[in-house]
Amino acid sequence: MGQPLDKKQAVLYGKCVNAAYTLFARDRTQLEPEPGDQDIPDPYELVAWLNMADFILFDETPKFYGFIARNKNDRHDFILAIRGTEGWMEWFDDAEIHPVPFTQVPDCGHVSYGFDRIYSSLQVIRRDRAADGAMRAAAPTATRRMSGSFAQQLEQLADSLEEPDVQARMRLAPEARPRRSFTVTGHSLGAALATLFVIENKDKKKFDITTSCTFASPRVGNTEFVRAFHELPINSWRIFNEQDIVPKIPFSLPLVADYQHVNDPYSFSSHDFVKWNPVCWHSMLTYLHWLDESIAVLDKCRK
Repeated sequence: MGQPLDKKQAVLYGKCVNAAYTLFARDRTQLEPEPGDQDIPDPYELVAWLNMADFILFDETPKFYGFIARNKNDRHDFILAIRGTEGWMEWFDDAEIHPVPFTQVPDCGHVSYGFDRIYSSLQVIRRDRAADGAMRAAAPTATRRMSGSFAQQLEQLADSLEEPDVQARMRLAPEARPRRSFTVTGHSLGAALATLFVIENKDKKKFDITTSCTFASPRVGNTEFVRAFHELPINSWRIFNEQDIVPKIPFSLPLVADYQHVNDPYSFSSHDFVKWNPVCWHSMLTYLHWLDESIAVLDKCRK
């Protein structure tokens, strides 16, 4: 489906996912993160963030779930990074695994109901230009919420980031919109959501998605869904730990829920460097350590 795994690039993408976890863990009530100098790895900088709402027990309180960053050296090169499940409520959302047509692209097969519901709740938010820089203190809450499906929201975001003269040309001729590349990456539930974006973009053709790099991805959709994914000419790197439980679910049940994995799989075993513990098997830092041994695993997981 594309180029084989490039560990150096995968480390960069994994660090972006880890940054999403870091921003969430710093203050779980903060929906408008202020990344530190070292949070978003070079050459990317944060331009917007994602909020998500649970649906179990009708709790629709938004939570920070990830971000969109732009390459400092190429204003049309973006990365989408989405964290995984944190907390019992989100695990209950994930557990809703009965297959349903994908809301955004109903004719591409069936996906897990929980993933579809969460994906449909994703909200892209950015600070308005007026709230940037010196103006932020005067208008700290000036934000812009995008509307429409997730892919449509990302297109609105990219349009809003263009220079005024480019925006003026696009208003006169939408076909003058610049080509924009996207890398999508995520861990666990975030990997499933990133995969759904790839399929929505296949249908709506908003961006050139060059690479999908996922960590510990569960099975997202059925055979028809996976077939649609495999038709895309992208680099697909699905990295998983053989001990990790999450990539083994949802189970594939022929004629009932024939969930399958997308290609291309790159597996490893954490047996020699983390403790025998499901949390350690699944940790994002365990995945990063396999890619780059200089990155330490969680202290509680170290053998």
